[in-house]
Amino acid sequence: MPTSRLRGSLILTHNRPELLAECITAIKPQVDLVLVVDNASDPPARVEQDVHVLYVPDQPPNLANLWNQGWDWFAKFSHQYNEHDGLDIAVLCDDAIVPEGWFAAVTAAMRQTGAAVGCSNPFGSVHPPVLKTQPDNNIAARMPGWAWVTDADKGLRADESMHFWWCDSDIDWQSRAAGGMVMIGGYLVPNMRPNEFLMQRPDLGEQAGRDGEAFAAKWGYRPW
Repeated sequence: MPTSRLRGSLILTHNRPELLAECITAIKPQVDLVLVVDNASDPPARVEQDVHVLYVPDQPPNLANLWNQGWDWFAKFSHQYNEHDGLDIAVLCDDAIVPEGWFAAVTAAMRQTGAAVGCSNPFGSVHPPVLKTQPDNNIAARMPGWAWVTDADKGLRADESMHFWWCDSDIDWQSRAAGGMVMIGGYLVPNMRPNEFLMQRPDLGEQAGRDGEAFAAKWGYRPW
């Protein structure tokens, strides 16, 4: 009989080997499987033997597509683990360094509430779990795009019409209609280099504008 859920982590990376190593070191003891989706790093990411790598050369990046490819990889791999009764996947950027106990705390709140997605407060504020089941305009209490967990059994997919920005907010709002998005207090996950690539590449700024238009077309408005 199944007794536990398979715990995975999907890490997106591009040309940040030192931060990637820190990210892996932090999350690896908390999960069963780690997959690095390497988006055209030069040289390609090098990791420990028990960490898996999926190399995707496509540029400019489509983060939604990278998430979907990673989730598809887990779906195939997890069939070998039929002693488990489900699959939770932490989705991290390579500059997100999770604290000890983060994955267990987030997934505990997901089981308690039935949420499709879970995360911790992006500012480290301490509070009981907060479940959101409807879209809202509270940017300070949205799912932080750099560190969150998805219940893979809920079947969420990233909308690939949003390549760089807004795809995380789209997942957040999708999850609210599929059981909810739960945010726990504490367990701060620093986002070490926010918007680094956006500031370096004008083409990504232009893509972010198109992504905002795609989000508004899908949901009827942009919340911020």
